[in-house]
Amino acid sequence: MSKTTEELMNEIRDEESIEKYLSENAGELRTLSLSEYLNSMLEKYHVKKADLFRKAGLVGSNYGYELFQNDKKIPSRDILLSICVAFPMSIDEAQYALRCGGHSVLYARDERDAYILYGLKKKLGVDSVNELLTENGLKGLA
Repeated sequence: MSKTTEELMNEIRDEESIEKYLSENAGELRTLSLSEYLNSMLEKYHVKKADLFRKAGLVGSNYGYELFQNDKKIPSRDILLSICVAFPMSIDEAQYALRCGGHSVLYARDERDAYILYGLKKKLGVDSVNELLTENGLKGLA
């Protein structure tokens, strides 16, 4: 993906044919489901699900496994962010995961989101991000 969302929005505003827009921008469109994307991240980062769930604080239930098996279970934004931080994903990868999950992306003007963005950038673990958030009077991740 090389175009910004703003560039795509401008193109769709100016384009008369949706078919032409879609064919010209096929490589720019989100095509993976959340479970497909999360599974691709497992391969990329060579992470075992059990280790990821432990780092993300999702131990003791089958919930984490269900997220990777189908898209009927869409996690809350905070649970998905915990998973992103636990991988640890890059900021762009986390933003894409949030979009796949139907959630708003991290917003740099939001104080809480800024701390999470910082944690992703610095590859901090979930415990460290939660500590950073709570020390500053903000709600920790799930």
